[in-house]
Amino acid sequence: MSEQTIAPVTPPALAPVAPQTPAPTAPLTPPAEDVSTLPQWARDAITKANSEAAAARIKAKELEPAAAQFAALEEASKTEAQRLAESEATAKREALEARAESARYKVALAHGIPADDFDLLGTGTEEEITARAVKIAAKNAAQAAATAT
Repeated sequence: MSEQTIAPVTPPALAPVAPQTPAPTAPLTPPAEDVSTLPQWARDAITKANSEAAAARIKAKELEPAAAQFAALEEASKTEAQRLAESEATAKREALEARAESARYKVALAHGIPADDFDLLGTGTEEEITARAVKIAAKNAAQAAATAT
């Protein structure tokens, strides 16, 4: 049998990434003591990523006024019927959320659910919330009995 030579593995070239709105973060540089241990291709990739991120942040800053102007123009171009339909949909959604919140408070009060467990009631119909409240009340009663003994 003859020996096979294995070629060293080189990392693939980084593909360009479409710029997105960057979150304000620190540069992607490793701690100073780790830089010397990184291979050159990794240091080059970090440097390239930092420069691309800086360029994307500058471009995003430049585009902010245009985005705000676009939003204002889009809002101005809506018809009165569209505005009314959007506000109707918002009002309906808020009414449903208020009704659900009211049902949660009503059930929590009826079953003695403490504020710490209020989020466990979840959402849904009043019957679904009541079923969860019964389970939570039973759990709380069992815990109270266990700590009392």
